[in-house]
Amino acid sequence: QRVLVQAAGSAPKGAQMQQISVPRVQQAPPQVQSVQHVYPSQVQYVEGGDAAYTNGTIRATYSYNTESQIYAPSSAASYFEAQGGGAQVTTATSSPTAIPSHNMVGITMDIGGSPVVSGSGTYLIHGGMENTRHSLSHTSRSSPATLEMAIENLQKSEGITSHKSSLLNSHLQWLLDNYETAEGVSLPRSSLYNHYLRHCQEHKLDPVNAASFGKLIRSVFMGLRTRRLGTRGNSKYHYYGIRLKPESPLNRLQEDTQYMAMRQQPIHQKQRYRPAQKMDGMAETAANSNPHTTPEQSVAAQSQHHQQFIDVTHVFPEFPAPDLGNVLLREGVTMNDVKTLQILYRRHCEATLDVVMNLQFHYIEKLWQSFWNPKTPSSDGSAVLPPSDEEHEGSLPKDKLISLCKYEPILKWMRSCDHILYQALVEILIPDVLRPVPSTLTQAIRNFAKSLEGWLMNAMSEFPPHVVQTKVGVVSAFAQTLRRYTSLNHLAQAARAVLQNTSQINQMLSDLNRVDFANVQEQASWVCQCEEGMVQKLEQDFKLTLQQQSSLDQWANWLDNVVTQVLKHHEGSPSFPKAARQFLLKWSFYSSMVIRDLTLRSAASFGSFHLIRLLYDEYMFYLVEHRVAQATGETP
Repeated sequence: QRVLVQAAGSAPKGAQMQQISVPRVQQAPPQVQSVQHVYPSQVQYVEGGDAAYTNGTIRATYSYNTESQIYAPSSAASYFEAQGGGAQVTTATSSPTAIPSHNMVGITMDIGGSPVVSGSGTYLIHGGMENTRHSLSHTSRSSPATLEMAIENLQKSEGITSHKSSLLNSHLQWLLDNYETAEGVSLPRSSLYNHYLRHCQEHKLDPVNAASFGKLIRSVFMGLRTRRLGTRGNSKYHYYGIRLKPESPLNRLQEDTQYMAMRQQPIHQKQRYRPAQKMDGMAETAANSNPHTTPEQSVAAQSQHHQQFIDVTHVFPEFPAPDLGNVLLREGVTMNDVKTLQILYRRHCEATLDVVMNLQFHYIEKLWQSFWNPKTPSSDGSAVLPPSDEEHEGSLPKDKLISLCKYEPILKWMRSCDHILYQALVEILIPDVLRPVPSTLTQAIRNFAKSLEGWLMNAMSEFPPHVVQTKVGVVSAFAQTLRRYTSLNHLAQAARAVLQNTSQINQMLSDLNRVDFANVQEQASWVCQCEEGMVQKLEQDFKLTLQQQSSLDQWANWLDNVVTQVLKHHEGSPSFPKAARQFLLKWSFYSSMVIRDLTLRSAASFGSFHLIRLLYDEYMFYLVEHRVAQATGETP
């Protein structure tokens, strides 16, 4: 039964509010019937100066309109609809302390009126709704009824079967646990979907496609808007009005969000290059003054956020002194010029390090132009960067710099300094080749590597060819290392998804057990001449590690132990580099024999094995390369 309760003593809220006509009590049944379509479940309303509204299990979709009144109280009464015996009336005081304390989630809607604070099913309305602008903040997790309503809407619109309701519920709850709405911020649409795919992989869930995921988001966060942000030709779709919760664990894994720059400051060493400081200051000032992000601010914000994925604590090693030997200086070059070159080149390399550490790759071209070809505009027509204060302490004319570079000891010294610099840059940009990094950062590093040779050749266009060839040879090796390591990182992320899939791992193990390893060993023994016991041990360890469904980091430890075990007998001997090369050849030959057997058997997991093989071969080369560099003191 439904009971209509009339409570007296409520004053009108405003002249413009709609007056509700009150029928007699005996006419309550038809009136209740009409209300039933609006509030199908238990709802209690109290009108007073400040009123608390107890929310039952309402299953309805809420919307708001900034141009119309949300509430329409009668002139002298408030009404309650309850199920089973009556309604309890509770009047809240005007004290703001009546707001219950809950964890803030921060859904903000821009409406004209006072704050409506929600906590655990209770709504508190302060004063009128018609005067000043306030924010609507949702301070608790959505109720189960909200999730059920969203699922029902998706089932009707998408034809989703009811047995997937629990799966949808987990997806929706994950969204509510990690995201919140907020005005003035945005998130790339691809980032949200990547977070969702990672969640499904970690919990062994079947993900929905990107289009269905977009409908999931909109079913939870009403009124979400889409914007296309970024520079021309490189723009991406963003959800505007949503952000990660501060306490969400996804903050550590987040890919390319822009709002993080508002909270984070870059952690870096003392700045030695003024333009980098100026750019950071401009980006910070603009970000604080205007909540709407421009493309330039997006780049700065993205760079600041990406700094958490690089090693900004790296210590730049000292440079060796040039060994001039018995070389006679000529063409007006003195020892003071050599010392000046040492100081200026060290500062130039430190400035390069600072620019890269701030991920401002576009400054490198201008930096090289200012050192090798001063007072010359860069290729894009922009002005040359002004030197730092320290560079005014000494300078070298361009003709004297060219004369110094013609000396072979000076050129050899520069090459060794470049090796130290570029090795430091590699360790800064890619401190761990297996660690997940944003795709935008990876692509920025690859674009940077692609441009290096052209920038340097353009800056040194007036230098002797053999000097340019020496410098370009070192920077080409640096660019190739960046390309290799970013490719290895991309392979690692693809393989990580395979290694987290239980069904794929079981299929791989089943297919691997069908491989005739005795035949593989028989064919490979003549070529590789490996110990049969070592090969059998590697086979058993590989199968055991696969059976244990080890993570990518555990596989990396296993590969590192294999390298250590194979090369430990050659450590400290001149034959170490040769033994390392032979091991790589034998490893590659054995793995190709296994892949061939899987191919001939039409193994269902051939694609997974091919991906794993590519990663392990590349990572094995990476490990051996570092071992040889440590043993010999130079890059192979």
